[in-house]
Amino acid sequence: MPGTRTIHTVSSALLAAAILLLTAVGPAGAQDDVLDQAISAYQSAEFDRAIELFTALTESDAASVETKRTSYHYLGRAYTAKHMDEEARGAVASLLEFEPPRTEFDPDMEPPPLMNVYYDVRTEKDGYDIGGGGQIQTIAIIDFTNGSIGSNAADYEPLSQGLASMMINMMGGSLDLKVVERERLRWLLDELDLQSESGRVDQSTAVRMGKLIGAQSVLIGSFIVNDDDMYLGSRLVKVETGEILLGEQITGDVDDVFELVQDLSVQTARAINVTLEESDLGGADETRSLDAMISYSEGLALLDQESYQAAFNKFQEALEYDPEYARARTRAESLRPMLN
Repeated sequence: MPGTRTIHTVSSALLAAAILLLTAVGPAGAQDDVLDQAISAYQSAEFDRAIELFTALTESDAASVETKRTSYHYLGRAYTAKHMDEEARGAVASLLEFEPPRTEFDPDMEPPPLMNVYYDVRTEKDGYDIGGGGQIQTIAIIDFTNGSIGSNAADYEPLSQGLASMMINMMGGSLDLKVVERERLRWLLDELDLQSESGRVDQSTAVRMGKLIGAQSVLIGSFIVNDDDMYLGSRLVKVETGEILLGEQITGDVDDVFELVQDLSVQTARAINVTLEESDLGGADETRSLDAMISYSEGLALLDQESYQAAFNKFQEALEYDPEYARARTRAESLRPMLN
């Protein structure tokens, strides 16, 4: 079909040049040089050139396994930027063929459409179950429900996504705990049409999701902001039986939201017999600024709506409130290819 391209269709001139470089300079030096050129082309939004160079590397006998893995990963990104979904799917499927070790995509660093492709391909390969296996516990954290009071209650609605995202990031610091990323849960809701009309996930749906992905427990959170006070509430549900393992409420000043989420994370870990000290918590890339967190949370909500330019602007706004907010910077950078 005119205008289409597969991961094995490249410009003959560029491909010949890349292969010549790979064979003339020597395997290690050549592949590093071509890989650097390909990554530079991708970062400069020269996606056609990037695709040609990465494809040359995947087809070269001189390229190492790690170089081919990197090339297939970037091919997925480049095809996604060009809205070539089937080609992106082919690149991700080829990448997963190199397992083990297992390839995990980080939703903070990948364009959302590529994450959806990854979840599709991963599910076709392995099914829905992502349980850590052995002694590793798996927990899913659902978006929080906003019960705030007052005329500005709606201003805090984006924290529904932001609080869950922050808690997932923090609890992911434990080596004994696998925390399901919220993007996978959003994908599963859409995939199985489990989203309610209200947009909220009830306990029975949360348990069903937990069973599908192999989680032992699901946390259903809520929050209330009343003047300067914040109340974080949680119900931790055991997937196997549906019983409540933990009913916790953390209270404090709304400006101390980072510390409140830290406390809730530690309490939740204890309820499932996982040791999680504050020194083990992730979150070094998070912010202590409430304004920055609200802007970041608004960005997450816009990502769910596939409004990438508006989401990018919100992540940039978060950086204006807190220039050291590393997670907002990473998210913004992940969206740049979608804006060209």
